[in-house]
Amino acid sequence: MNIKTNVFLHVASCIKIVLKLHPRKIIFLSIINIGYALLWMLQVYSTQSFFDNVTNLIGVPGRFTTIIISLILMSIVYVLFHIMDGFTNCYPEIIGLEIEKELKKMLFKRMEQLECIDFEDTERLDYINRAMNGSSRLIWIVMVIWDVLFYYIAYFIFIGWYLFSLKPILAISILIVFVPCVLAQIGRIPMFRKLEKQSSSERRKRDYFKKCLTDKEYFKETRLLGATNFFEEKFVSSLKLLNKLQFNLFVRKTIVDTLLTLITVAGYSAIIFLVFVFVMRQEISIGAFAAIIASITSLYRFMNKLVGERVGWAVGNIGAVDSFVDFVDSKDLHQSQDDCLSTSDIELRDVFFAYPSANSNALINLNLVIKSQESIAIVGGNGSGKSTLCKVIMGLYQPSEGSVRFGDLSKRNMNFEGISAVFQKFNRYNMTLRDNVSISQIESSSNERLTTAINQSGLNTNKSAFEDDIDTMIGREFGGIELSGGQWQRVAIARGLFRSSNLIILDEPTAAIDPLEEARLYQQFIKLSEGKTSIIVTHRLGAATLADRIIVMKHGEIVQIGSHKELFACEGEYKKMFEAQSQWYV
Repeated sequence: MNIKTNVFLHVASCIKIVLKLHPRKIIFLSIINIGYALLWMLQVYSTQSFFDNVTNLIGVPGRFTTIIISLILMSIVYVLFHIMDGFTNCYPEIIGLEIEKELKKMLFKRMEQLECIDFEDTERLDYINRAMNGSSRLIWIVMVIWDVLFYYIAYFIFIGWYLFSLKPILAISILIVFVPCVLAQIGRIPMFRKLEKQSSSERRKRDYFKKCLTDKEYFKETRLLGATNFFEEKFVSSLKLLNKLQFNLFVRKTIVDTLLTLITVAGYSAIIFLVFVFVMRQEISIGAFAAIIASITSLYRFMNKLVGERVGWAVGNIGAVDSFVDFVDSKDLHQSQDDCLSTSDIELRDVFFAYPSANSNALINLNLVIKSQESIAIVGGNGSGKSTLCKVIMGLYQPSEGSVRFGDLSKRNMNFEGISAVFQKFNRYNMTLRDNVSISQIESSSNERLTTAINQSGLNTNKSAFEDDIDTMIGREFGGIELSGGQWQRVAIARGLFRSSNLIILDEPTAAIDPLEEARLYQQFIKLSEGKTSIIVTHRLGAATLADRIIVMKHGEIVQIGSHKELFACEGEYKKMFEAQSQWYV
């Protein structure tokens, strides 16, 4: 399928999406546009009628009333036209805002169905960026198409019929000017698609460097290290590259636009000349001459606006919209159905995993059975694969080879219901403490259940700091209180404990808590996890001693498995690590 055919299919898909979302409003807009175009025609006709009456009837006794009536009719048409003009400017904006909201929902729904590994793939991230860019532009491209179909074309039909009734050659002249301009705009589509593909990666870099300069998450370190100039240079360099890509395209676009303008002006001049010749030969009336000049002037303005602005803008953004349509229509997205079973063992069979574009596997030939309701600790040095293993077990990442099974079910066919986790890099939501903790099951956020989870996490919600108790806003972004790193970690842990689950994982969420406090917290966690399968990921081995079994990882492989007593009794990686850390727990 060639590019142009593909584009027209995407345009049809855009129209189908919008019609499905708000069919009545779009149909009403079509009627309004046709009515607006008809009022333009009535303006032309009423202008001709008025000038013809003035020319033919002025000085004729008793016919002055006819001139007044034609003037009143022309005034009524002009008033109706300006009322309709205001309405047609306002109504599409209202529809656009409503439909754009629905398009964002479609985008978010598809984003939710993506595999987590997609967010590790640079090309996939570029594609997602283009889709997000296109979601905000689709509705306005459809509005342009709708204007072309039901306003501009209707206007050209009405005015063409009017001019044809006077002199057929006048209507043909419009087509000679109009058709080449539209075809030239359609020919631009491949250029803009290429620009969108080239720009998406650099646009993400620009936005990232801007975030490094302005975002709360970065500004303290950026300023302290004196790195502002560094990121400014990165931002400006990325911006220059984007501008260069756009400049090269718009130079070519400007050349084409200039040629189109010359064609349009030539056509406009030729039509004016023909009208002048016809009126001098008395082949058309003075009223028709005035009406034609007015209509041709409007037509020339319409041509500039339609071809140079509206169609030009739509063509320039069709590349981004293509990506959005592809994205929301894609059928290969993962849709899990079955819940995590509370009585199921978890089995990894010959599991390998590699990140996109990586030269080596992050997990290598893992075979492991985690029994139902067993507590497991996963330990190892940085980069040993601990967190990656947890993400594969949870189903966030799918194995490159091998399988993960919960009983008789493959994790690939399961959703995330019944699974809870607290990650090392947890999110700090600028919301109330209640919403922060209950975000996974907001419908079950009873005060008693919330308070229990918060108390279990060890977070102290004294009245001096939390004036509104669990309804206190936290995070300074929206005027709430700021928490320390350790307090934020306890909020994240409370969030994980609050969620109803059969499998719960703590993936090193306690970096801001001292080793003894961490051991106390994990001890409480093991107790709270009775009746569940629980996994602790840590590089501090004091907490690992609490688990039923310990899995020791190194370079993506499982090098030891056993209880603390079994592993400490033999020489190996675990014993070395434990002895190196023993002073923390004296």
